Amino acid sequence: MKVSEIVKQHISPLFTGETRLVDVEYEKRNDGMHLVVYIDKPTGVQIEDCVEVSRMLDPVLDELNPTNDETYSLDVSSYGLDKPLKFDWQFKKYAGEKVEVKLYRKLDGRKEFVATLLSRDENATQFNVDNQNITISNADIAYITPYIEF
Repeated sequence: MKVSEIVKQHISPLFTGETRLVDVEYEKRNDGMHLVVYIDKPTGVQIEDCVEVSRMLDPVLDELNPTNDETYSLDVSSYGLDKPLKFDWQFKKYAGEKVEVKLYRKLDGRKEFVATLLSRDENATQFNVDNQNITISNADIAYITPYIEF
């Protein structure tokens, strides 16, 4: 099992409040290995939230020793607006908001488009595109990210 999977499995139960675990990555960077824990909250993530989660995870990770004594840096970060939505609660959070949609194959001549996210269930996602409501099977959607306007 990968380090990120081991860590995610062990720390997931610790997130019982408003702060949610989104993902865990174990990656090599210029300055060495980093264990990155991504979090989110309905009200947005503040630096204090990252500090609190880091302090909560330090003793757990020390005991777990997921890297078998290999040195790494622990980074706790907000998931970021450019990351794909993964969980039901994220889709609920962004319902009514603009999102970028990328499909596995073209639909009406487009593989990528901006739409308003209406809802999502286990089978399909509903959008409003150009003032028209459409439903797309989740199997046809590569990913959905929040739309960032400049």
